[in-house]
Amino acid sequence: LARGAEVFRTTCAACHGVNGEGMGPFPKMAGSAIANGPLAAHLNIVMNGKAGTAMASFKQLSNTDLASVITYTRNAWSNKTGQAVQPAEIQAARK
Repeated sequence: LARGAEVFRTTCAACHGVNGEGMGPFPKMAGSAIANGPLAAHLNIVMNGKAGTAMASFKQLSNTDLASVITYTRNAWSNKTGQAVQPAEIQAARK
């Protein structure tokens, strides 16, 4: 979680807010359907971005950083999925 918090702070917080509350037009992560919904959808949007929005692809991050930040956002703030994403899951999603 500590690594995920650091990746979030340096990569995601400018848009999604330090506390996941969202910034301006950017959606919040705290309590969001993405962070609390199916893991596959969360992986997809982080790795591939979302067309027509400012959400960019972050597939250039390492498997470990992606697994860490997704685990963090699924378990930080009011999000309590209890899921711990593994780097192998990221690698499998890259195929």
